[in-house]
Amino acid sequence: MNRTRMTVLAMVSAAALALTGCSDDDDSGSSAADQESGSSQESAPEPEAEPDAAAEESPAAAPEEVEVTPPGTELKIGDRAVVPYDRAGATGHIGITVTGVSDVDKAAFDAALGESGDADITPFCVEFTVENADGSDLGGSYPPDLTGVTADGGDPGATVFGADVEGCEEGVAPDEFAEAGATYETKRLQGAGPGASVAGASYEEDDYADEPIVWTP
Repeated sequence: MNRTRMTVLAMVSAAALALTGCSDDDDSGSSAADQESGSSQESAPEPEAEPDAAAEESPAAAPEEVEVTPPGTELKIGDRAVVPYDRAGATGHIGITVTGVSDVDKAAFDAALGESGDADITPFCVEFTVENADGSDLGGSYPPDLTGVTADGGDPGATVFGADVEGCEEGVAPDEFAEAGATYETKRLQGAGPGASVAGASYEEDDYADEPIVWTP
């Protein structure tokens, strides 16, 4: 702005020198030029300061307080239990709802287990819903381990670990799973020994190891 001002003033001075001794009409023209020079010297308005982006960010919501299901609780299929969750760095509370148990193709089951298979095990698929109960960030977390039980909550005589078959694949939480009430569906392959069947499930992790939560028909 200073450079513009100096240029304008120099032009006016040169005009005044060149026209010395001219008529009053010329002086009025010089006066008009001075006015234009003054208007050009007005400062431009200062730009408004941009808001601090960090100040606009909303703080992360604190997890909600929830009431957990006591150890030893007996539920029916379709009922919801709420338990603490602490696995692989993800902590919070989840809701578990066992929604059903279905049969699994025996040939597919034997093929999936290979040499670890057992001809005496009858496979079943435990189906359940996992819910983010308190709004903690549980994105990408693993589902809880559920164990198959008989219709009266007893031991079916067989346990299956870490196996999936078509139609009974274990799912994980989506990457965005930090909103209370968000859910995903998952399944767990289980088995029963001779003469038994899986009709429900139990949750036996952490504080529930000695007194599991049990879902039966």
